[in-house]
Amino acid sequence: MVFMKVKQQSVCFHIRNLLILIGIACCVFEGIAEHNWNKQIKDFKPMVVNIETSSEIVFETEAKGTSFATGFIIDAERGIIATNRHVTGSSPSYVKINFYDGSFTEARVLYYNPTHDFGFYQIYPEEVPFALQTVQLGSWKALALGDELLLIGNNEKEEYSIKFGTVANLNVDKGDRHSSYIHTTFDRTGGSSGSPVWNTKGEVVAIHARGTDTSSFELPIEYLIDALKQIQNNSKIQHGEIGVDLELISIGEAIKHFKLPEASRLEIGPSEASTPKVMQIASIIPRTTGNKLLRASDIIYRINGQLIRDDLYSFDFILNEQVDNTISLEVYRNGENIVVDVPVENLEQRKISRFARFSGSIFHDITPKLRRLLYFEANGVYLPQADAGSSFSMLGQRERNGNSKVVIQEINGHQIADLDSFIQACQGIPNGAHTYVVIRDFNLFDSSPTPKSLTINLKFGPLQVFEWHQNLLDWEQMEMQSLSETNQ
Repeated sequence: MVFMKVKQQSVCFHIRNLLILIGIACCVFEGIAEHNWNKQIKDFKPMVVNIETSSEIVFETEAKGTSFATGFIIDAERGIIATNRHVTGSSPSYVKINFYDGSFTEARVLYYNPTHDFGFYQIYPEEVPFALQTVQLGSWKALALGDELLLIGNNEKEEYSIKFGTVANLNVDKGDRHSSYIHTTFDRTGGSSGSPVWNTKGEVVAIHARGTDTSSFELPIEYLIDALKQIQNNSKIQHGEIGVDLELISIGEAIKHFKLPEASRLEIGPSEASTPKVMQIASIIPRTTGNKLLRASDIIYRINGQLIRDDLYSFDFILNEQVDNTISLEVYRNGENIVVDVPVENLEQRKISRFARFSGSIFHDITPKLRRLLYFEANGVYLPQADAGSSFSMLGQRERNGNSKVVIQEINGHQIADLDSFIQACQGIPNGAHTYVVIRDFNLFDSSPTPKSLTINLKFGPLQVFEWHQNLLDWEQMEMQSLSETNQ
C-alpha cells in the first residue's frame, strides 16, 4: 500500500510538472505570436529576394567562392535591392537574384558603404516577370524595448525562413567602426545576412547584419535611407571620415576610470535604450585626419556644440553633412576638457576604384580598412590574392581561403608608393625576368620589411589594369596608352 501511494504521488508529481511546462511553453508561444503576422507574411514575401554571389577576384580580406544571403526591394521603380556590405563586397562578382516565384535575374553592385554594413544591388525591373513591390520603410527610433519584430530570410539556405523576435536593446556598438545596432532575440544563422526586419505596423525598421548563437544585431534602416535618398536625387553619396573607432562605455566607468567630471552624469541623463553611456575613442586609423589630433581613450562629449551622449547614428550623420569642412569636437582627455578641430574627408573617394592583374596576382591600393586592420602607416601596394604556382604566390604565408596579407614596398630598387608606381615598375619587366621585391607579410607575427626573390612568369597573365565605371556598374580594362598618360 505504501509503495502504491508513493507511486501515485510520483505520477501526480510528474503530471503536474508536465502541465507546468506546457503552460510555460504556451506562454512563450503566445508571447512570440501575440501579433498575428499571417497576412503580413504573405504580403511581404514578394519583396524579399535570395542572393547568390560568386567571386574569383577578391580585394582586401574578402574570400573567393560562392555565398548565399538575403535582400529586399527598397526601390521597385529603379530596381534597387538592399542587402549587407559584406554581401555585396567590393570585389568583382557575379550576382544572381532569386525571387519568390522561382524566377531569377542578374544584378550589379550599385553602392556599398565603406564602414556601415549595407549596400545596394541594381537590377532591370523589366526583366522580372512580375511587378516589383517596394517595402514600406519605417524608423527604428519609434521602437521600444520588448517590441515584436519579424525577419524573413534565407536562413541556412532555406528560402523564406520566418523568424520572430523582440527588441532587447536599441543601441549597441557591434559595428566595425561606429555603427549603432539594435540588439534582438532572433534565432538565425548563415544566409540571413541582408534580411529585412519588420515592426508590427508592416514597416521595415532595420536590416539584419550579424549575430551569435544567442543574439542577433540589426542595422537601423535610417543608414540605408540616407544613402538611398542621395541616389534617388542623383547626388553623389558622401561619407564623412575622421578615422576614429568608437565604443560605448557606461557613464560610471567614464567617471571612475577616465576622469569624466561627476557633473556630467546629470547632463547626460538617463538613456531610453539601456544604461547611460558615452562615446570613447577605441583606436584611430593611420593616415586619417584625426590621427595626429585625437587619442585613444578620448571621450567625445560634444560635436559642433551638440551634446552627443551615446548617439552613434547622429555622430555619423553630422560627419556626412560636414565633408570637406572642419568639425569641432569637445573631448575629455584624462579629465581635461579640450576642444579639437578636425577636418572631415570623404571616405567614398578612398574606395578601390582600380586594380592591377599581373603574372597571376591581384594588386590594389592600401585602403583605410586595411590600414585599420593592419595598423599600417607606410607606403606600398596590397597583394590580396595570387594564383597557386604563379610568380608572387610564394611571397607570403597564405590563409586557409588562399588569401594573402602582403604589402609590396619595393620592386627591383623602385620604391612603391601606391598602385600607380607599382604599374610603372612592372611595365618594363619582361617574361622570365629574375626580380626581387621587398614585402611586409601581415600574416606573420614579425611583419618587418623582408626581401624576396622571384621569377616573372607571364604565362599567368601580362600586366592588366581595370577601372570601375559607375555609369556601367562594371570594371573595364584600361588601355596601356591611357595608363602611360595617367602616370605622366
